Amino acid sequence: VGAAEAARNGKGKGKGKGYLPPPPPKGKGKGKEIKEAPKIVTFKCMAHKLDGTELELTLHSNWNVDMARQQVGSQLGINAHRIKLILGDDVLEPQVCVTTAGVEEGSVLSIVILPPIYGSIAEHRLKIPDEVISANMELHDALEGLGRLRPTF
Repeated sequence: VGAAEAARNGKGKGKGKGYLPPPPPKGKGKGKEIKEAPKIVTFKCMAHKLDGTELELTLHSNWNVDMARQQVGSQLGINAHRIKLILGDDVLEPQVCVTTAGVEEGSVLSIVILPPIYGSIAEHRLKIPDEVISANMELHDALEGLGRLRPTF
């Protein structure tokens, strides 16, 4: 094979293995409009504990509810896994975007703080039946009433 023929069929030196690059994907390019990314908005809302304590939250429209829980946990000094946020009658799911969940400027959220056991269970991603947790809490209360619990730090 001569140099001229090798250059014609793409198998000459420096041409790789002679394979053609893949064609460009269809449907892109001319005539297609490029959409802008949605604008991220920062907004404030209030969160109330059941004892009346109020917290001001600064949220971003692209955050999920878990990020809002982390902000609440940080302000209260507790693990975010122990916090449930409620908007109206709806318990907000941690993985849902705050704006999708209906949280907006001026919204008022309710904060429910769960016992520490819930934080540990959530951190370890365990699935514990509610009956078992309830029985554990009853045992804890009974032992506490008998003065049989040791403080943990």
